[in-house]
Amino acid sequence: MAIRFQRVLIDQDICIGCAACVAACPYQALEMNNEGKAFLIWEKCEDSFDCIPVCPVNCIWKTGEAPEESKKKDKWYTFQRKLTKEEEQEFEEWKTKFRITGKPA
Repeated sequence: MAIRFQRVLIDQDICIGCAACVAACPYQALEMNNEGKAFLIWEKCEDSFDCIPVCPVNCIWKTGEAPEESKKKDKWYTFQRKLTKEEEQEFEEWKTKFRITGKPA
């Protein structure tokens, strides 16, 4: 299976919790966590990238364009449900292709 979507990366150390990205996402792929920071619901992101230009602190990037140090951070993405076998394979390919080493929430 090929990777269908690049997705976005959110650096929660920079995020100020304004939720502009959450409001802008047409797929409801972003939510706020208990610390008031935005995070990605991995399987919902379909590459609209509407969230990137509305971020006032520039803490959201296309995954392929994100700083390497941000890719190493944990808990900026999660899964809303158990992934299918195909999605699990896509997830592993996505992690490898974009050098994501941070763990999900």
